[in-house]
Amino acid sequence: MRWFVVGLWAATGCNGDKDGTSDQDTDDPTETSDTSSTTPETVYEATVRTTSYGVPHILADDMGSLGFGTGWAAARDHLCTLADQFVIVRSERARYFGPGDRDANIDADFGWLGLGIMERAQATFSTLQEDEQATIQGYAAGYNHYLQTTPEAEIDPRCRGEAWVTPISDVELFAYYLRLGQRGSGINLLEEVGNAQPPPPRSSAQGTTAPPPDRAPPPPIEVLQPFLEPPIGSNGWAIGSDRSASGRGMLLSNTHFPSQGELQWWEMHQTIPGELNVYGAGLLGSAIPNLGFNENVAWTHTVSGTPRFIVVALTINPKQPTQYLYEDKWVDMTSKTHEIQVLQENGSLQTMRRTLYATQWGPMFNAPVVGWTQTIGFTWRDVNAENVNLISVFRRMGLASTQAEFEAAHRETQGIPWVHTMFADDQGTALYVDSAATPNLSEQAVAAYQTFLKTNGAAQLFGGFGLIVVDGNDPIYNWVEDARSSLPGAVPYDEAPRLQRTDFVNNANMNHWMSNPMEPLEGYPWLYGPTGAPLLPRTKMNNRYLMEKNGASGADYLFDLDELESAALSARAAIAEDLLAQVVARCTGAGPVTVRLDDANYEDVDISEACAILSKWDGRSRTDSVGAHVWREAVLSELNEEIDILDSGRLYGDAFDPANPIFTPSTLAPATKDGDPVLEGLAAAVVRLGQAGVALDATLGSVQYGLRDGEKYARLGGQYAEGLIAISTYGGGNSMMLPFDRPPQPIYNDNTDLAKGGYYVNNGNSWVMAMEFTDDGPNARAILVYSQSDNPESAHFEDQTALYANESRMRPILFTEEQIAADPNLEVVELTNAP
Repeated sequence: MRWFVVGLWAATGCNGDKDGTSDQDTDDPTETSDTSSTTPETVYEATVRTTSYGVPHILADDMGSLGFGTGWAAARDHLCTLADQFVIVRSERARYFGPGDRDANIDADFGWLGLGIMERAQATFSTLQEDEQATIQGYAAGYNHYLQTTPEAEIDPRCRGEAWVTPISDVELFAYYLRLGQRGSGINLLEEVGNAQPPPPRSSAQGTTAPPPDRAPPPPIEVLQPFLEPPIGSNGWAIGSDRSASGRGMLLSNTHFPSQGELQWWEMHQTIPGELNVYGAGLLGSAIPNLGFNENVAWTHTVSGTPRFIVVALTINPKQPTQYLYEDKWVDMTSKTHEIQVLQENGSLQTMRRTLYATQWGPMFNAPVVGWTQTIGFTWRDVNAENVNLISVFRRMGLASTQAEFEAAHRETQGIPWVHTMFADDQGTALYVDSAATPNLSEQAVAAYQTFLKTNGAAQLFGGFGLIVVDGNDPIYNWVEDARSSLPGAVPYDEAPRLQRTDFVNNANMNHWMSNPMEPLEGYPWLYGPTGAPLLPRTKMNNRYLMEKNGASGADYLFDLDELESAALSARAAIAEDLLAQVVARCTGAGPVTVRLDDANYEDVDISEACAILSKWDGRSRTDSVGAHVWREAVLSELNEEIDILDSGRLYGDAFDPANPIFTPSTLAPATKDGDPVLEGLAAAVVRLGQAGVALDATLGSVQYGLRDGEKYARLGGQYAEGLIAISTYGGGNSMMLPFDRPPQPIYNDNTDLAKGGYYVNNGNSWVMAMEFTDDGPNARAILVYSQSDNPESAHFEDQTALYANESRMRPILFTEEQIAADPNLEVVELTNAP
């Protein structure tokens, strides 16, 4: 064990612009630059005990000091990424990194000002509970303490000495939380808010309605990924007493988030003796775990696709384009002039001002394809725009000791922004709820929208990108205000989809319907999505694991911790289980196949080797599997579309049956007079793998890899659309200005991200935890696939990555004081900011 003491007397590093000053002051009468409310004289004391794999166990006597220790430890592991994100919420991207490609930094800086993230943080920080304020203040102080006391040589080299690495205020940290809350809404149209400008008024001689040439509408947005899966996702299981070997609750948290950027998870354990003892992971910058467990309750989340915002189509007054029609009357937009600093090529800073506009619903935006013209414009209302309870709900979940307290945290704050929740407890309860903030549309509004969608071109255009557009002139679309809701215009907690059972509940990013196939959830508000519709393969696979006998012998329906971990990492795939044997029977003995792909017509493709490999493949996508990549390229070839993995088409011959949703469709599509789509898919796999230089008989681990500082690490799993629960893919959110890895070019199959040499993975299995409640308390294992630190000089930059690549297993979680004290790699740091 190693022991350190770090206080203000420690060596002070000179890392960039510590006091936040610049070469040019900003005199902005429209906005305040004071974002600090931290009390300077507050004294914090915390003990940070770091165990194997870099996990910090933070011990303190109060929430402020707990936040202090957490902020210090987070900065130690992720300083550069966090500092980069704080630049964003300050609207200073252009100040430090220049205008950006096509002025993207300028538009984004103005976009955040237009969304009012910092302004709302300043206005509402004082409304938080005292302990919540103290937690945020302590975290900001701990982050700053790391900057002030760490020698420059020990700072992450990616941002060492950079001027944009500056101290933060509590309000800036809170603004960052508000930004995270709008991950499912405002962020998606950020630049379109920042560059939204009205067209000139139409004169009597003018006939055009096009936007001005210097502010053309941006290209279409891409809301949906290929094969209908989200860029970030997760699997979550809660197992109750009827399916648990211990008779108590169990939980599987299997998140699929990027391995680079701000959406990384960071593991932590927080303890205030006699008050709080919570273990889990939080997104970078979170002062408390977002998912995890304490002595009595455990929970995890999966991304929910329920809409968080509604786009409003406006009829614009052509003679005054900052007026819109509401209830057949012209209404003036509000406006505010913002200014930012923009770094020039010669190193100087130039002030740029821009006036942005808003309506009664929210900001105007430069709509993709359509723009803002003299007759039509677009705004939106975001249910999370007024949601300031993100830290409140997670803090209360961590403090809960009963199911009633846990649900009260959701009901009374409605702070969950965009995720489903799975819950298990020591009493053997399993609970699912989609408590995420959701617009409360009346039944009349839904009926009116369905009519509007049939007749309005803009609604149809946006609907193709998964967005709902309503008529801004019609007050029928005003959201219902329910006294039971603590969030304006949101569906109250007690009207949200909810299921409590003693066997299991689960979610894999689809809606509530199949939380447990034995008790389908139906009858909830329209925005929560349809029931009875075809299921994505991953949702089927999750439910199959939970419905069947398990374990090495398949002897019973009970899970123990070994079996839960094994299920999470076994890399089974739903489509392979449905069709592999049938495909092998079809391709065995088949002659050469001619297939027309996007780039050419390929004649006489020999599929015999591919077929022989598939005949020996066990249907798993583990690192030692031979055939997994051949199957992937066949079933997800460029010839296939989304419907082919959901219903009858090129893969399946039978239709989806809502009476048997987990196991239909299940039969192979027949050959037709025009050819055999199954054999054509296999031929496409042979062609594309050959072009990528990937041998048909390669092991998956030799061609599918993640990178840590240029070193390759094998990854198990595969694509969402294959029906795996262990995911390895490419994509997801990453707004960093720091360099990050990209796949080699070209891409040979957009559906699978097949590149030269195989598959580069930067998304998928990330934080994976299996836990159980026992008579002696919680027992848990986890793996943080990309490791705890993104500092390439840290000892914990790739240690878990190597463990996952080489052994495909989790590691024990150290939760008790005895386990922490016994760890051979324990290091203890006593922190204080006292002079």
